[in-house]
Amino acid sequence: MSKKIGYRILSTLVCTLVFLSIAAAHEVNIGQRSKVGSGPELRPGTYKVEVVKNQDSTEVRFFKSGDLVATVPATLTQEAEKCAATEVHSQEIGGGQVITKIWLQGSKESLVFNQDTPKAE
Repeated sequence: MSKKIGYRILSTLVCTLVFLSIAAAHEVNIGQRSKVGSGPELRPGTYKVEVVKNQDSTEVRFFKSGDLVATVPATLTQEAEKCAATEVHSQEIGGGQVITKIWLQGSKESLVFNQDTPKAE
């Protein structure tokens, strides 16, 4: 009897962990070739995004077809409310698109990417 209960608890735990890992995965659609802040350039497509919060820094990892294609430092910024749908903010800098901010669905924090801006001389 106790063995049966142990298996039920274990299977419930495994199902819960699988559900949480699926729910935590965020997808971001990049419409055109864009740099992420001052980091690497991403081609158009859908990427899985993983946010890694360390004690003193945050980094964002971009995966395409299961392969890690970019890791970029980011700053977390508090927003007033949760995001209804993932938003990717970009601007044209130096003749190319640069992603400056990503706000992931269901989050009250947005990811802000540092970018090198040309200095006026």
